[in-house]
Amino acid sequence: MAVATGLLLCGRAMAAEPLHAFNIPRQPLGAALVALATQAEVTISTGAAAQCAPQGQPVLGRLTLDAALTRMLAGTGCGYRMIDIRAVEIVRSPAPKPPQRDVVRAAPPPSLDTLIVVATRRPTRSDSLAYAVSALDGRSLSALGVHDAGDLALTTPSMTVTNLGAGRDKILIRGLSDGPLTGRTQSMVGLYLDDVRLTYNAPDPDLRLVDMAQVEVLRGPQGALYGAGSLGGILQLVTIQPQPGEFSGWISTTRALTRGGDGSGVLEGAVNLPFMGGRGAVRLVGYHDLQGGYINDAALGLTHVNRTVRDGGRLTATLQLSDRWTVSGGLVAQAINSDDTQYALAGQPPYTRRNQVREPHDNDFAEAHISLRGDLDGAEAHWTTALVRHRLASRYDASSMPPVPVPAGPAAFDDDDAIVSLITEATLTSKPTAPIQWLAGIFYSRSRQDVGLTLTSLASGPVEAFTETRQDHLDEGALFGEAVLPLTGDLSVTLGGRGFTSDTDVRSAISEPLARTASSFAGGMSHSGFAPKIVLAYSRSRSLLFYAQAAEGYRSAGVNTTGATGQVFSPEGGPEPNRFYQGDELWSFEAGVRASALDGRLVLRSAVFQAVWKNIQSDQLLASGLPFTANIGDGRNTGFEFEGGYSAGELLVRGNLLINGPELNRANPAFPARADLGLAGVPSAQAGASAHYAWRLPQGRSVEVDGRYAYVGASHLTFDAVTSPRMGGYSTGRIAAALADDRWRLTLAVDNPADARGDTFAYGNPFTLRTTRQVTPLRPRTISLSLRMAY
Repeated sequence: MAVATGLLLCGRAMAAEPLHAFNIPRQPLGAALVALATQAEVTISTGAAAQCAPQGQPVLGRLTLDAALTRMLAGTGCGYRMIDIRAVEIVRSPAPKPPQRDVVRAAPPPSLDTLIVVATRRPTRSDSLAYAVSALDGRSLSALGVHDAGDLALTTPSMTVTNLGAGRDKILIRGLSDGPLTGRTQSMVGLYLDDVRLTYNAPDPDLRLVDMAQVEVLRGPQGALYGAGSLGGILQLVTIQPQPGEFSGWISTTRALTRGGDGSGVLEGAVNLPFMGGRGAVRLVGYHDLQGGYINDAALGLTHVNRTVRDGGRLTATLQLSDRWTVSGGLVAQAINSDDTQYALAGQPPYTRRNQVREPHDNDFAEAHISLRGDLDGAEAHWTTALVRHRLASRYDASSMPPVPVPAGPAAFDDDDAIVSLITEATLTSKPTAPIQWLAGIFYSRSRQDVGLTLTSLASGPVEAFTETRQDHLDEGALFGEAVLPLTGDLSVTLGGRGFTSDTDVRSAISEPLARTASSFAGGMSHSGFAPKIVLAYSRSRSLLFYAQAAEGYRSAGVNTTGATGQVFSPEGGPEPNRFYQGDELWSFEAGVRASALDGRLVLRSAVFQAVWKNIQSDQLLASGLPFTANIGDGRNTGFEFEGGYSAGELLVRGNLLINGPELNRANPAFPARADLGLAGVPSAQAGASAHYAWRLPQGRSVEVDGRYAYVGASHLTFDAVTSPRMGGYSTGRIAAALADDRWRLTLAVDNPADARGDTFAYGNPFTLRTTRQVTPLRPRTISLSLRMAY
């Protein structure tokens, strides 16, 4: 197989049969292939293009991908072949095109300069993109052992994920942390699966990254691109779409052994089924993921208590209504069942704690959506409506420090959340060839969240001592958009923003049956505003781009209700906790450069940034251990970010670095800050590196090796100057070797090869946080063997 020196990548692959609108004049072949990849939304490996004729043929009109490639390459001495369901390889003629599309060979990860990202809502080459965005395609995710957001954070600069446990975690980007706890505040990072927002204020549902086309991380407020808005950034999960006109699929099985723990196993696969003579297709994905435990509970006499099972699947269907309109829909479902939490206690033997009650967690996520996409005169239209259901149930051991008096003995605190959201988002975007690139959209969401909190004494049979039932209704609406205006041939300005409104209604009832007391609350609030954005970009050539941008983001105000029946909530501005907490505001400023050299084999991206954050909302704990939300003060973060890649033949090396100084520079007196604490839960330094190399063997086989390394700097768990445990300051990694051809792949991997015990998250139980030193160690060294086969 020819060596690929660049990959032209876009998030949504289309099969050969659908028609695409092409407008590609005669031009150098490399530039023509870039345009074709962008307009057809596919991946093209251009390694052999240098051996072809220098000029490609023009491609105009609505054509299939096969027809467009054939026309462009006519007379150039080159052909093409499909290397997987989303990727085309340019090769010297003649070049047979194998019938299978779901293949397992792992090509080198794409170079940073030729990635085409979709998180910006308009497929765009990253070398012409004035944003800080990182992306990994599906083959890179597999080669680097990235299966969920926690793995992704170890390969992506500036991304941090807390480690409370599967389905309980919080995602943070570029040092912007409102604290490690997940409560009532809107998530700092917007999480999208294709075009659907997955959560508002819930933890990451921790979807397994199976059959993914691409994963993208976009930093900073993104209200001009996404109606839901976000202060910290966007994590966009792009799935492989159904392929009309072909039957294909794959299946994979993995077995793993963890030092000192139980075994693990994964079974996953996908199948693609065409229908209606190739006008439509269905893609079905399923997986079963069992992760063996490695934490011991000495008090309960149990070993390996934190066993977790994750089962899930996706069903996606697409139908081409005409040569201009396509309708698609899908279902997503996943269930996580964890037998226990995964923290240990300092002062105990490694990986050991002492509880009186087990702490299981269930996280059930489901989503259904329908989308319509098509061409209008001068614009592309896209509309999506989705129904999202998310149910979370967590139990904590409250035996030693219950939030209200109970008889001595075991006590359990249960937190049960049920969230239902109806979400609609519609956008109009300019054609890829339009002289002015623009986007306009409308967003609406209606959500209902039911929260049940229960403290149960287990000393002499289950007896409820505290309950809260709370119901929130939230309506959100937004108009958003942006336009890229060329000022000169080299200079452009992007102007955009998001106008938004939200209405919240809250009802809460609290009772303490043992004390025979009760209280209730009913109230609500509205919030509206406008968040602007401006970007200046200067590009002298495709190999060098400078940009500077400023963007604003907001989060709405909210209501505190949780507490014992005697709990006092102050008016706004009084002693904490306040009944109402204010909205917060963030301004993000950034200046960056993208550069490439050595014919694109060396790619660099760097940026300096500053975030100015007012009235930071943060989920906190009362002295009782019950949650509330406060405005803890003003903060800021100034930093430097770098990522780069170098490719030479079958070798590709990538690296990244983040140095920043998150700080709470004006603290609420209720949360006195120490100068060395920074913002809670995020380190001042992160670094990572990865490498890929392949040896080509006869009969189309190859031996491939991959490795990654990550360093996570030290940080403090909370904003509390008195009790703020230190965590982080550790290194971890993965090494893997694979034997593969186009139909199968056998991989042997070792995760955490040095068997490091770094404390990833100094938290596990809110009721003993102030009295015990909690640590969440890395999973011990784990060896896995995987076999993947395509058909």
